[in-house]
Amino acid sequence: MQDSVEKAVTSNPELGARFQDFQSSLEGQNVAQGGLLPEVNAEGWIGKEWRGSTSLSKSHDWTRKGYTLQLRQLIFDGNSTLNTVRQLGLEKVSTYYDLVSTIDSVAMEAAAAHIDVQRYREMELLARENYQMHLNTLGQVRERSESGVGRGVDLEQAMGRQALAQSNLMTESGNLNDVLQRYRRIVGQPAPAVLVDAPTFDEKLPSNPENFDNSLLANPSILSKQALLQAADKGVDVARGNFSPTLEFRASTGRDRNERPNELTGRHHTAQASNVQLVASYNLYRGGADSARVRQTKAQSYAARDVRDYTCRNVQQELSIAWNNIVRLREQIPFLRDHELATSKVRVAYMQQFQIGQRSLLDLLDTENELFDARRALRNAEYDLKLAELRWLTFSHQLLPALGLQQPHNQDVPEEAEDLIFPQEALQVCMEPVPDTANLQPVMVEYRNNMEPPVLRQVSAN
Repeated sequence: MQDSVEKAVTSNPELGARFQDFQSSLEGQNVAQGGLLPEVNAEGWIGKEWRGSTSLSKSHDWTRKGYTLQLRQLIFDGNSTLNTVRQLGLEKVSTYYDLVSTIDSVAMEAAAAHIDVQRYREMELLARENYQMHLNTLGQVRERSESGVGRGVDLEQAMGRQALAQSNLMTESGNLNDVLQRYRRIVGQPAPAVLVDAPTFDEKLPSNPENFDNSLLANPSILSKQALLQAADKGVDVARGNFSPTLEFRASTGRDRNERPNELTGRHHTAQASNVQLVASYNLYRGGADSARVRQTKAQSYAARDVRDYTCRNVQQELSIAWNNIVRLREQIPFLRDHELATSKVRVAYMQQFQIGQRSLLDLLDTENELFDARRALRNAEYDLKLAELRWLTFSHQLLPALGLQQPHNQDVPEEAEDLIFPQEALQVCMEPVPDTANLQPVMVEYRNNMEPPVLRQVSAN
């Protein structure tokens, strides 16, 4: 499984797209930071100029050239530019955690595809064995019918069950073909003929958790939404900056030369100008746009808070459902295993009894179907348990470490991530105690005499 997940994480194009989104947000912040640095502009010109005649000179034209050099430095703008940098920095953090969340999601999909390939290969094998059992039974019934011992209706019934077994085999083969294509899409290459079983996650899972707080605080989807919320709050500060004056430092110099010599002196005219200024500007009226922008950004902040809260609730739900399934399947599998073992023994006994006429064909066929269903139920439960464990680890941001793999892009964590503050009251809103799974404990049935109603009591499965 580690190989499947590692190949998916390193080659899946969805992760490449997310990484480029992160790089884009990084450069977007760099663009905004440019507004805090000096701006230097140079301008030069050269061209023909014509001047009409005057009382002192005739009309003439000449080649004129010059240049200007200007320095501008923002001093104050109500911290609007600085808050824009901070806002984009937090949006960068959100994009980073979106990347991490996608890595977890792709890793989970790869692990699930790995398990499902194993599952449906085994389901196809069980269906093939079931088909072969029905084929053998049909052969025995046909021999009995041809020898005059069996009944014609038994042959029809055996042929019908054999046709159903064939249909089941085709269904499982189709399911296997589907999941093989899913594996190839996620991992990027065909599934190998032999897949190694998933490792044991018992040591990676909590034994008796009281809550899922640590899992919620580590979940990258929640962290991404928290970063977006704090970025939206900075957006409000950016909008408020429009109510402040702007102060700039400007310095410039330039030269403009007239290459036509003076008719009296024969010398060129050259104009040199330099200046240093503090320029203040303040908007007096903009049609209410600035006030509307503040209201707009506040609404965006409220929306970001709601998105964070329902994301937290969704993750809490997914963790609870995964934990419910883990507890249920752990309790259920021993009984499914007992059922399969008992049904297997019954099938052998029924076959022997059928051959000596003590069991009907219907008894034998029903037992074969029950054994097929018991085997499928046990194998599906075992694979479902692995998927539930993987799902819980995924939403706890522990899947890759549990598989012994390094988290990609750990070195790319933005420094602004240290500014994330997840309020305790927000955690309390979505946090719920670990689900009560007492009703998942097995029940023992104690039968009474004289057909009295049975007594049900909880027992532990050993």
